[in-house]
Amino acid sequence: MSNTKRTKSKLSRSDRPGRNDPCPCGSGRKYKKCHGALKQTGPSSREIIAALDAHQAKEALRKHQQGEGKPIISTELAGHRVVAVGNTVYFGRNQKTFIDFLDNFIRRALDEDWGNAEIRKHLEERHQILQWYDALCSYQRKHASRPEGEIQDSPMTGLISAYYGLAYNLYLLQHNAELQAYLIRRLKHRNSFYAAYYETFVAAWFILAGFDLAIENEEDSTRTHAEFIATRGRRSYSVEAKTRAPDKANLDVGNQLYKALRIDAEHPRFVFIDANVAADINPDEFVNEVTSAIQGRESKMTIRGDPAPPAYVFVTNQPYHLNLDDELVPRVLLSVGFKIPDFGHGVPFSSLIDAHRAREKHADAFAIQEAFQNYTIPTTFDGEIPQFAFGEAERRFNIGQQYEITEGVFATLTTGLVVESERKAYLCFHTDDDRAPILTAELTDAELAAYRAHPETFFGRVLNQGGKVDEPIDLFYFFLNGYREAPKAKLLEFMKDAPDLNDLERLPVDELRLIYAERLAYSVMAQNEH
Repeated sequence: MSNTKRTKSKLSRSDRPGRNDPCPCGSGRKYKKCHGALKQTGPSSREIIAALDAHQAKEALRKHQQGEGKPIISTELAGHRVVAVGNTVYFGRNQKTFIDFLDNFIRRALDEDWGNAEIRKHLEERHQILQWYDALCSYQRKHASRPEGEIQDSPMTGLISAYYGLAYNLYLLQHNAELQAYLIRRLKHRNSFYAAYYETFVAAWFILAGFDLAIENEEDSTRTHAEFIATRGRRSYSVEAKTRAPDKANLDVGNQLYKALRIDAEHPRFVFIDANVAADINPDEFVNEVTSAIQGRESKMTIRGDPAPPAYVFVTNQPYHLNLDDELVPRVLLSVGFKIPDFGHGVPFSSLIDAHRAREKHADAFAIQEAFQNYTIPTTFDGEIPQFAFGEAERRFNIGQQYEITEGVFATLTTGLVVESERKAYLCFHTDDDRAPILTAELTDAELAAYRAHPETFFGRVLNQGGKVDEPIDLFYFFLNGYREAPKAKLLEFMKDAPDLNDLERLPVDELRLIYAERLAYSVMAQNEH
């Protein structure tokens, strides 16, 4: 063993090799590619892209549950669930799900003393909300399948939709706009309850569609008021909601339309009318009678001697309160343009491009339709799919993550596809030795349910997992989305055999994409007819 003292030496600037000189370490590589290489600090570009993709998927999943409004703000602290709602912070124990929080929230929003006073009454004398609450407690006791304290999974009945729908709507109002004492008083009053209850749903759809709401002061008796002003981007609308008495024999909504259009409005109008009939209504009768009742009055209805103003009219039917014991109560929304000829159910268009342009023109109204269709009460606080959040689906297939595909062999998942009919996930991997094996995984019931809940983010990234194409316009948007990045030269190459190629060459690329998507859609439709 040598007693020689080790010393560190540094190269002086004059001794330091040039970037293209051999490295002094003797590796045989150029200095710039060996010890002279720049040292990377922080994550690699691949890691950054993967993190951004994962964030995008998480945000897409959250918006799928929570819409375009403010996200749920929540954390756990010292055994308590802490939830910020507007300017108020709520604390509670044993709140594993967002539904648990809503149980606590609605009691406080309506005033616990009022609720307790109602509970002391005979059941038939209690307010409708407390009758629902009593039925809900009985339902939960009857269907409890797990030990107390564990998360219970129950079918979505009309009762659950009615009670927790009201709770969620009140939460959305307080978190995103304003929960007025006036609205709470109307909810507590038996004669105005259902009208106020319906208004909370209308407000919720606008919030979930990304509108900002300014609640009108309906206690101001100097003039009539819309329910609220809804603003999205630079456009504002006056919104009015009306309900009919329950279970009428007809579907004539003319009286409700007239009352809504009499309201003073500073902006273009949205009018919502709830038909308030049982769930077993005939869909064709609903469409025909409602459309006739509205459009049949376009030339006849006057307001204070003047022709009635135009309006986007949405006639809904969500009879949770009339079908409390039924599961998955069907909901209906029918859109009708009152003096708006290019908007509404069944409006004919000469081409798919014309239909697309009408959708762009009335984008705010279509956003409301989508919010209605996607309305759901969140189960988790962070938007996670319940099957993953609560452990029923134990496996996750995340693109970009490494998995042991055989003993001692690890590979990175690059993409995946679920085939529901086979109950399988097809998984594409990449190994360190540049192999690309494709493996399959049998999916459990919980994993399939997680996939169906939000297929686009099942693999931890936002992927196009296809979907049902029921109408020609769906085909058009499928192709338009598929070629949204195609350059003009490529689109012209695709259409090189078109007889109007010379005309196409003079069009801007955005117009070419519309034309190409439309022609592809028509081609597929023609093939399907043969």
